[in-house]
Amino acid sequence: MKTVLRTIIILLVGLAVLAGAGYWAYKSLTSTDEQQISKAAEEADEKLQRGEDTEAPKANDKVETVGLNEVQFQVKLHQMTHQKIEATEKRGAIEMTPARIDEMIKILRANEGAYEAYDFYEQSLTAWEQGDFSNAVKVHNTIWEWHNGTVGRATGMMSKEQEAEFVEKHFN
Repeated sequence: MKTVLRTIIILLVGLAVLAGAGYWAYKSLTSTDEQQISKAAEEADEKLQRGEDTEAPKANDKVETVGLNEVQFQVKLHQMTHQKIEATEKRGAIEMTPARIDEMIKILRANEGAYEAYDFYEQSLTAWEQGDFSNAVKVHNTIWEWHNGTVGRATGMMSKEQEAEFVEKHFN
């Protein structure tokens, strides 16, 4: 009887551990792009508040990024443009809010010297921060070309009405 009870307890503990690990894996793998940006911005903010060096690295220095590596940063920035641009196909969308723009700027600042196209990102995000989204097509297509895009080239800017429909459909 004791052996059966001990076996049942061990099985239940094992199942609880597996369930916990499964839940953690599910949450980790299903975090949204917005959540990834927020988490990366927190890491970047911590680095900036600690006053860690963000100077350009020497030629052979290993460069570590904070929050998002450059390709991840590009993808997030690219997906933010989808709210503003017209294209035959769009893959992914991240709502372009003032808070999200600020988070991306924090990530960018923490990775000064690590991102090769830092100046491009800074110019793009600074314009957005000031409410000027006229560069969205250029930003979209530049990143699209860097990633060897074949479909979904931006052809122009959405009207205010089209953007409102896009936001309603994808974010509300």
